[in-house]
Amino acid sequence: MLLEMPTHTGYKVADMTQGLGWEFYPYPIELDRLLAGNSYPMILETHEITRLNPPLPPQANVLINKPGMTDGFGAYMAFVPAKGMGIVTLANKNYPLPAKVKAAHEVLTALDTRIGSSARQ
Repeated sequence: MLLEMPTHTGYKVADMTQGLGWEFYPYPIELDRLLAGNSYPMILETHEITRLNPPLPPQANVLINKPGMTDGFGAYMAFVPAKGMGIVTLANKNYPLPAKVKAAHEVLTALDTRIGSSARQ
């Protein structure tokens, strides 16, 4: 199950670490930090990275995300394994990435509030 996937992260850039193509953020995370990590400058420009040696072992309180887009289609996936929650958005239109990130953050925040003390340990 993806929510239980053990993933090590091997690189750090800005507020995120990366491993196996996934982007990891400390959770909970403020919307502006998540938007910065998924911004077009972050995606399209060169950034200094730090190789983590040894790689970080799987972390408990992280938000893992991955945007995706191609000609006319867009997707965004974010999940928080420690809370057993996640969201996947798929669209036949390539909506702007900030809109997808904001919507996912809003849904996850609402779910987290509803899950409360019933979160998986």
